[in-house]
Amino acid sequence: MTVKKVAARWRRGFTLIELLVVVLIIGILAAIAVPQYFQVMEKGRFAEALAYFQTLKGSQERYLLGGNGYANNTGLLDLPSVAFKHFTVAAPAAGPATWSITLTRGVSPCPGGNCYTVSYSGPAGNMACGGANATLCTPMLP
Repeated sequence: MTVKKVAARWRRGFTLIELLVVVLIIGILAAIAVPQYFQVMEKGRFAEALAYFQTLKGSQERYLLGGNGYANNTGLLDLPSVAFKHFTVAAPAAGPATWSITLTRGVSPCPGGNCYTVSYSGPAGNMACGGANATLCTPMLP
């Protein structure tokens, strides 16, 4: 092939088959990468709940050492002010020997599909997922 023929072929562009192959490869990569991306993002959001539970656990234990049992109001605890980005918190339920609290991810009727609840029971530290999409939360439990 002469240089002129190679240059002429190069100027013509890509064939339809070549373009379809590229689009197919991009589609396959997107089908694999996008769900993985959303799973990693949800795991990062779930870390907000885990950090709050650890802070609350320490605060509840300090309150217990004061001889008052466990607190059923977070206002009684020495918690730093927390501005949740992804969860809403319910008031803790407390008894003389145990306490529990529930965080809710998302709002009902769950438009984005990421609604679930995370419950923490102390002092043992048992965690459980519930709600419409508990299957999102369950794999992230420690």
